Amino acid sequence: MSEPGFSLPALAFGEKSKIVTNSLTSMQEQVARSMGWNAEYDAVGDKSAFSTQQSSALVRGMRLTTISHTPVRTRVSASGLSFYMPFGGGPIQSNVNGKDVLCEVGKHGLFAPEGDRIGVGQYRSTLMVSLEAERLRHVARSMTGRSDAQLDLDVPAVLSLKVGGIDVDQIIRAACRTLDACGENPGAAEALAIDDVFYRAICVLLIPDSLSAPNDRGRSNGAGNDRQLEEVCQYIQANLTGRITMTDLESISGLSARSLQYAFRRRFDCSPVTWIRNARLDAIRKRLMEASDQESITGVAVAFSFSNPGHFSKYYFERYGEYPSQTLAARRSRRR
Repeated sequence: MSEPGFSLPALAFGEKSKIVTNSLTSMQEQVARSMGWNAEYDAVGDKSAFSTQQSSALVRGMRLTTISHTPVRTRVSASGLSFYMPFGGGPIQSNVNGKDVLCEVGKHGLFAPEGDRIGVGQYRSTLMVSLEAERLRHVARSMTGRSDAQLDLDVPAVLSLKVGGIDVDQIIRAACRTLDACGENPGAAEALAIDDVFYRAICVLLIPDSLSAPNDRGRSNGAGNDRQLEEVCQYIQANLTGRITMTDLESISGLSARSLQYAFRRRFDCSPVTWIRNARLDAIRKRLMEASDQESITGVAVAFSFSNPGHFSKYYFERYGEYPSQTLAARRSRRR
């Protein structure tokens, strides 16, 4: 139990599925399972007052763990790259590979390379994300449009969460809420490319000039961009039932996210996200108009990456002036 008058700060995600324990050993085992780390924890003060809660997720190889606890001393040996963000309570005060770091809630994130992390944590909630070096480099190249984009992944770094007028803290919190919204559907987080959101947000922190859309790899505007836009649209149409990420579209087109936004606005008067959604809705409507008696609206919607039935019905009605159930009912009435 925590001390009277104190409660554990809320987790970044997974409140409904969290594991709560008063055992330090259990806490260590959970972190080892979820993150693959060798972790040692020791309660500060009265050990009988120790309490912790934790939730984890795995999205396309990216491990996420959120943990909240009473005061502890920590020693973690990590075999890979990690990103930490204090979510509530006190700051992260640690020593990473011999470098002292301090990260405050809402202000900083911490990039940590392979190695040791030693510190003392007060009442605190933390988000921890495992990262792959080559994927970080790939996302950085896609976002900057530079094949020589440099990332220093060997040195711990305290990163400001405010970059170029963008509040990355809120972007990451929104991604955590989306992860919660996926609920019990294990494939929804992957289909919604939540992992790509985290990688892109962390790249923005590591290389702030990724937001400046430098030179689009030397490609021209106008007709050149139109050709690239056609390639992007063809890729989207071929992958309507799969993952489509902004990093994919940047890599295919050689255009920055900003230039893609401009190109879609100029050609289609909408954003890339809206164009993808509408293309999926069109494919779903076609499927429903040809549906067999065995097909369900939910099954078809999920196949095209709509994990929230309420949002799907709303988008469908806005586009076609009728609900998917009406489309399906009309199809089945014609077959009688």
